[in-house]
Amino acid sequence: MKPAILVRKLEELPIYASPLVDFIRLGLQHRALPLTSGQPAPEALPLEDLARLAPEALRSRGRKALLYGSNRGLGELRRALTEWQVRSGVLPEGLGDEEVMLTLGSQYAFDLICQGLIRRGDEVACDAPCYPDTWCTALRRGASVLPLPVDEEGLDPDHLEALLAGGHRPVLVYTVLHYQNPCGCSLSPSRQRRLLELAETYDFLVVLDDPYRMLALDGPPPCGSDRFPRLGWDTGRLLYLGSLSKVLAPGVRLGWLAGHRELVAGLAKLQEMSLISLPALDGLIVLEYLLSEGMTGQLSRMVRFLKERRDVLAEGLRARCLPLGCTLRVPSGGCFLRLELPDLPATPLARELAERHGVATVPEAAFWPPSQTPAPDRFLRLSFSWCTPEELAEAAERIARALEGRPR
Repeated sequence: MKPAILVRKLEELPIYASPLVDFIRLGLQHRALPLTSGQPAPEALPLEDLARLAPEALRSRGRKALLYGSNRGLGELRRALTEWQVRSGVLPEGLGDEEVMLTLGSQYAFDLICQGLIRRGDEVACDAPCYPDTWCTALRRGASVLPLPVDEEGLDPDHLEALLAGGHRPVLVYTVLHYQNPCGCSLSPSRQRRLLELAETYDFLVVLDDPYRMLALDGPPPCGSDRFPRLGWDTGRLLYLGSLSKVLAPGVRLGWLAGHRELVAGLAKLQEMSLISLPALDGLIVLEYLLSEGMTGQLSRMVRFLKERRDVLAEGLRARCLPLGCTLRVPSGGCFLRLELPDLPATPLARELAERHGVATVPEAAFWPPSQTPAPDRFLRLSFSWCTPEELAEAAERIARALEGRPR
């Protein structure tokens, strides 16, 4: 017999499943080459380094590893991460300890923000197209989602200003700062300033998510005061999210949130009610890794790993798909390419690729919230972080064969 009351209550919850998962599962079902998920392949992860440092973390800091910790995360790790991010030009100099807290990845941090800020019926504006777990989280917390188109300079502040002038009042605006998923664009400094000026005028919070910043594949990552939006920091209009998932290991569920001390204090209390404290052992291993300066070498390895794979996939697509009328967008960082199709909806092609050609991809429509009907469906997002170079070359060939078999 079903536990009827619980089942009924769960069925009534506004749970929005990510469309991205459907295409990952479709690829697994057909054993297709996975160009879907952005997680790094196991061979890119510093397994030997972490295995060596884990016993040291237990020996030297074992008491802390086995006890409850702070609701902001381990203090030593928080300070080490902050110092690393300040040295890298990400966070502003002089950042206080009370302005940063650790979280279970940046996705959990965004859910925490939504939990604390959103009330049913509130509006949330976000990049469009956008990583679907973002707008799924906002919808689950009771918000309606306003899509904000992006171009090569990131989120379009003119579109946002038009919505605001028309009476819309989002409580927060979410955007990815560098190498946005799925489009690969970065928010230009002028648009950063414009966005924060609008936040001051119209009284909303800006959430800047930056999981790909360190994955700059064509030169050093953007840094310096001109690349970090100081405006809005002291007035509490800005929260910055970072993560180790793409640069260290996705299984190390560690991200951070930075902003005005009062915002951080409130979110830390909310996190304590949900988690009590973060996993201390994971944090201590990462702390040892940072103190050993292992992150510098890991970032260099990860960038080489991704750049080689990006270039192989891009070369294959240029040679085989551009003559068929496609357009290829190759970002200067991150984990994804964008293959724009010639007057062809992407979703049917993505399904055909997985089912008949053994390549799993994600169509543009999967990145638009349900409020956008019909959803634009002009491109395939192709991840190059998991497959080998040989598999990526083969994937480009299979995509071309699928396109050749379709009427033009």
